[in-house]
Amino acid sequence: MFYGSDTHAESAAAIFSIIASCRLHGLDPFQYLDEVLRVLPYWPRDRYLELAPQYWRATRGRLKPKELDQPISAFEVPPPLDAAAAAAAVASARAGP
Repeated sequence: MFYGSDTHAESAAAIFSIIASCRLHGLDPFQYLDEVLRVLPYWPRDRYLELAPQYWRATRGRLKPKELDQPISAFEVPPPLDAAAAAAAVASARAGP
């Protein structure tokens, strides 16, 4: 593939990795990116891992559906996932949809 520069190739590789991770975890990549990019400005930096495709189902389940349904909305950030909830989210993602 040709991307014009190394920087463009690295950016494309990052996007392809996110898409592949979404598919691995049974997520629609377009919906995932749409929702994460809307939540990201409100999310604390020390909790970005909760937004990864691996944990997105558990994180999304704790967000208010009304906020997710609106195209432009402020988000109320839920309390952090505890270790048990994170492990359960990973296990359910591996089991499949």
